Formats: sequence, C-alpha cells, structure tokens
Amino acid sequence: MNNNVLKLNKDKTELIVFSSKQHVRKTESLRIKVGSSYINSSMSVKNLGLILDNTLRMKKHVNSICKFYYYQIRNIGLIRKYINDETCKTLVQALIIYRLDYCNALLYNIPLSLTNRL
Repeated sequence: MNNNVLKLNKDKTELIVFSSKQHVRKTESLRIKVGSSYINSSMSVKNLGLILDNTLRMKKHVNSICKFYYYQIRNIGLIRKYINDETCKTLVQALIIYRLDYCNALLYNIPLSLTNRL
C-alpha cells in the first residue's frame, strides 16, 4: 500500500465474515493484516446505509429502518393538522416511501432460506 501512496483509514475499514450461528464464535477473534495495520472482524458492518450482520439475520437493519420510520411518521403526525392531504402524501413519499426501495439492489437475490430466519 505504501508503494502506491495509499493509506488505510482504520476508522472506516471493517471486516466481516458471514457464517452460520454455530460458527460465529470461530470467526469472532479473526484479524487480518493489511500493510502495517491490523483489522479485527466485526459482528455487523454498514454499507450504503444497509446494515449486514455476520449471520445475515438483518435484525439490526430492520430495527434501524423501523426507528427511522417511526421518527418520520411521528414528525408528520405532529404537523398533520396544519397541512392538506396532497402535502401529506408528498411528505410520506419523500420521507418514507423512498426508503422502502432503498438498497434493494444489495438485498436482491439473498436466498430465501436466509430471509426465513428473520
């Protein structure tokens, strides 16, 4: 890395190993060396807003999305009596609906057997 004038950003670099629940303990203490830095494995990583955990259960991602939706719906509810129906629909589409479709390209083709574990 030094030859190409590249530098590892330890704060943004994460390592994850996907495995079954039975094999998670074997990969918890995994670490690799990149250049002169060591990277420890993580239980979950975030990529483009999608949170993946090491067993692909998606629990953290679903909790994050639910928290986001609750916050947005609550805020819209606070101002609902001051806006008309058309404005409310626009707010819901702008603040909520777009997020339902976000990261579908990353989630597409995840085997059904993995999603059944949610």
